[in-house]
Amino acid sequence: RATLDSTCAFRASSRTACTSAAVDAASNSPARYANEMEPPASDLTSLSMIDRAKSKDADAWRRLVHLYSPLIYFWAKRSGCSDSDAADVVQEVWVSVNTAITRFHRDEATGTFRGWLWTITRNKLLDLARKQSLAVAVGGTDAQRAIQNVPSVEPLDESGQESNALLNRILEMIRPQFEPRVWQAFWSLAVGGRSAQEIGEELGMELNAVRQAKFRVLNRLRREMAELSEPCDLSQFSA
Repeated sequence: RATLDSTCAFRASSRTACTSAAVDAASNSPARYANEMEPPASDLTSLSMIDRAKSKDADAWRRLVHLYSPLIYFWAKRSGCSDSDAADVVQEVWVSVNTAITRFHRDEATGTFRGWLWTITRNKLLDLARKQSLAVAVGGTDAQRAIQNVPSVEPLDESGQESNALLNRILEMIRPQFEPRVWQAFWSLAVGGRSAQEIGEELGMELNAVRQAKFRVLNRLRREMAELSEPCDLSQFSA
């Protein structure tokens, strides 16, 4: 049986830890969350992260939870959940993912992993709405209204904040795969907008090596996002 680390285990006894992690994920900045939650780096294999998770690879599970828990929390909050209910939804989603992921296959019928994850999240939100309606003895149109508040499609991220946060988490996940100087050259060129010549002089690198640093990191980022079937808009990085 797959297990997660103390941040978000699948056992019921970890409910408090998972709730705390989900709330922290929503309240902290993407960079801080990545630093606190980033799982250890591991050697790359020919299998995608999702394929490794299907095989109950603990590191792959940690990475999936690290990448997508804040997004699930965002979906729950946009659907009207309180902080605590949203955190509970996060845990319940991962319990279901653990059970069902071996049946997930990326094709035209099932769609992307993110779309599949949203379907599970929506089902958990509907379950929560029904339970809350029963708890307060709500019936008829009020109960239907509570259920109808759960969106049928993934909530829009108009500001792009959640998409950018996911991108940042993926960047932090791949960062240990590069030497510090290579990463610094990439960051200064692609994010900082500095010239390759200035960076090369500062780091003692040839101009071509600086440009290659950017190419290598972005290429790895594209591969990682392709594994997850995530949109790969890297236009925010300097040309």
